[in-house]
Amino acid sequence: MPPTMSAKAKMMLQQQQELESALRAGKTGVNLLDDAENNVGNSTVFQPQVLPPGLFYTTIPQSLTNNARVLNLTASSRKGQSMTIVMTASKTPGNLGRTGPFTGIVEFGNGTQTTRVEFDVPFGPFTSATLLGDADQDQPQDSGAIIQVPAGALRVYGRYDNAFLTPEVGGWAFGGADSPVPLPPINGPFAPNIPRVAALTPTPAPLNSKAFAAYFGRLHTRLYKTQYLYVGANTGAAVTFYYVPTPGAVVPAYYCVPPFAKSVRIVREPQTAAMVVSLLDTSAAFLPAEEYDIPGGSLSPVIPIEGNESIISVRSASGAPADAVYFVKLVYEIAF
Repeated sequence: MPPTMSAKAKMMLQQQQELESALRAGKTGVNLLDDAENNVGNSTVFQPQVLPPGLFYTTIPQSLTNNARVLNLTASSRKGQSMTIVMTASKTPGNLGRTGPFTGIVEFGNGTQTTRVEFDVPFGPFTSATLLGDADQDQPQDSGAIIQVPAGALRVYGRYDNAFLTPEVGGWAFGGADSPVPLPPINGPFAPNIPRVAALTPTPAPLNSKAFAAYFGRLHTRLYKTQYLYVGANTGAAVTFYYVPTPGAVVPAYYCVPPFAKSVRIVREPQTAAMVVSLLDTSAAFLPAEEYDIPGGSLSPVIPIEGNESIISVRSASGAPADAVYFVKLVYEIAF
């Protein structure tokens, strides 16, 4: 019979296996912050997404390649703990063009399982006469977001969403060529930061992002995620934000609620347009759980997202010209 291994020997063998696993992953230790200093805090320049000629938006976000990963930390499962991550964004000096939107992505978990959360990372102050660049000798400053997660494995990514429009549940952008009722091309849709007239609007500029992590923390900051639903052309007409597939039928646009969202506001242009927002409980045959009327001329209230509400629908309150829009976005608060 093979000899029985003692409890101490088993523990030592397990620790050795954990260390070897960490080394195979390119790690140097079993605590999250045991990595080299340049991995615990990094700075990366992100380039905007460039679309082929003739395309003015995409519903497919840029892929998260290694160039988009800012932090990569792994610990033994038993070493998992609360981590605070700071992520920043700033304009890059000497580059003409608007900057953003920029999305931070934190992938966290323990053992063999991870999940992820996305949030807005605003960029900081700069000096410019035109808003399209920075003045000579200017040093753009950071702004950013702070998030706290429980983790034994932690990855931090950035994604430049200058060309990205949030797709509806069906996979198309509102009014796009593949949507149920396409809009005239002159009206849109367009991405939030992409040149529509090359001679007038410079290409979106690169941005610089930093990320660093530390143990613990007691956060009292708010985190947001913006979904850009529709951006119209300045030269086009305002549009009614719903579909009429058959006479008399009014079908709103449906979107997935982002992970860990706890409330939402709608922002539209013009603000005089009346809108209707509904939150749907997908476990109850898609019956509306809550419906909110936003009167024309008023700011959107903060709408709570509760229970199993995971789909949100948005539409103009009527087909009247007063309720037509040039721009629609949803701003969610992300919380744990």
